[in-house]
Amino acid sequence: MGKISFIFIGIILMQTAAVRISAQSVGKNLDNYYQALNRDHEMNGNVAASENGMTIYQHSFGFKDIAAEKVNDNNSQFELASVSKLFTAVAVLQLKDRDLVELDAPFQRYFPEFPYPRITIRHLLSHTSGLPDIETLVDSLIAKKPVKQFTIHDDLENVLIYSRGHSLKFQPGEKWIYSSAGYHLLGVLVEKISGQTLAAYTHDHIFKIAGMDHSYIQTAMKQKEDPSRTKNYQYSNHFEVKLQWVDTLSDWKEWTYNLALETGGGGIISTAGDMLRFDAALSAGKLLKQKTLEEAYTPYQLNNGQLAQPFDITYCGLGWFIFKDTSQGRIVWGSGANPGTISFMASNIDRHQCLVVLHNIKCNPFNDLKAVSILNGQKLTYHASLAFVYAQDLYKNGRKYADSRLEKLHPDTASYVMNESELNRASLEFRRVGLKNQAIAVCETHTRLFPQSAGAFKDYAATLAEYGQKEKAIVAYKKVVELNPNDEESKDALKKLTDN
Repeated sequence: MGKISFIFIGIILMQTAAVRISAQSVGKNLDNYYQALNRDHEMNGNVAASENGMTIYQHSFGFKDIAAEKVNDNNSQFELASVSKLFTAVAVLQLKDRDLVELDAPFQRYFPEFPYPRITIRHLLSHTSGLPDIETLVDSLIAKKPVKQFTIHDDLENVLIYSRGHSLKFQPGEKWIYSSAGYHLLGVLVEKISGQTLAAYTHDHIFKIAGMDHSYIQTAMKQKEDPSRTKNYQYSNHFEVKLQWVDTLSDWKEWTYNLALETGGGGIISTAGDMLRFDAALSAGKLLKQKTLEEAYTPYQLNNGQLAQPFDITYCGLGWFIFKDTSQGRIVWGSGANPGTISFMASNIDRHQCLVVLHNIKCNPFNDLKAVSILNGQKLTYHASLAFVYAQDLYKNGRKYADSRLEKLHPDTASYVMNESELNRASLEFRRVGLKNQAIAVCETHTRLFPQSAGAFKDYAATLAEYGQKEKAIVAYKKVVELNPNDEESKDALKKLTDN
């Protein structure tokens, strides 16, 4: 072997070592971040990340079944909620690749009874159809038939019923508004064109091809008892930090029972490892033609020429969200939330990276959105919610202790963050269970820390009024109006108090 060959091999080995060190660094930073989330009750589930098709981090946190003391592991199967929409989008786009579906064709071409002739397949894929979300369609129907379990086979009729008394929220293509109902209809479309159930089609044309052996679409309640399925939990509040199995909570029955068998917009059960395989199959061109995938990753253009923008930081394509900031590469993503579950998947298509986070508790989804920066070599420090720490201290140890500890922790901005919305949440949670002194304490602390916040004084005023402290409530509402003269709701509340 010549000298040049040895030099070439040496360069390759050094490059491989550098990649390995980089992957180890990313894995360590992900672990530090999610361990911190876990300590603060914001992580219970699985995290997995890959680069160039290689898994660089995978870890499980917490329990899949608290009562049985079963912990999460690599085989834990989670409810994907709206991340399921990515699979429905792929199914529709596969049919488009086979010339069986035209994206700009009206949905009515395939279902003549559909009442809105201007809605196209592309509108449904991009959430620009003007259809409402699924709750708007079914809430009144559930009230009449509380034991009814809906499936996508009901949803065309549900839209027909809705159309008899409602116009679309806007003309198709004019605006962006999230609609799971639109994706349920796309599921029905896949079934009609393919001649298979959506569950069978997804298995044969996506799961099987991608090697997703631990994934399926939930079509029966019995599947919730599968040994690897996680149970979904929510905290009853942020001051007790006690997890409750959502299937036992009547407040969430619409989602855990009435809509539990809806597919197309949800319903897929999967593992973190399988989701990495899904990403790899997309990247390798196993599921869609490259041109079609690029189309899905392109922001949808509204009728006025502007790009569909669900949030300040992102556009919407055909199924996927797309980060505006491309300085670290083009990043596409999807997220989902149901009672007791949060799911997140992001792919940097330029750097061939993927991050998957699956929770079986309801927590703050923005934590996962922020974690994407870790893939790009950035360190990310988790800041615990000081509002919730304060609420816990109030509940367990009383106000004197809570105020004293808050004074010590508040300057520690490297570890904690004080958020107004979380203070509002804490006061509301205390009010819901009749803990008057704690609710008022949170509100007083809120106004002290944010003395120019109309929202702080509004929450304080509403709390005082609820507990019959009329004179103090009047003073607080006057402060709201002083800070925000356009708050008509507070003006009305103030008038009612002063007139009585």
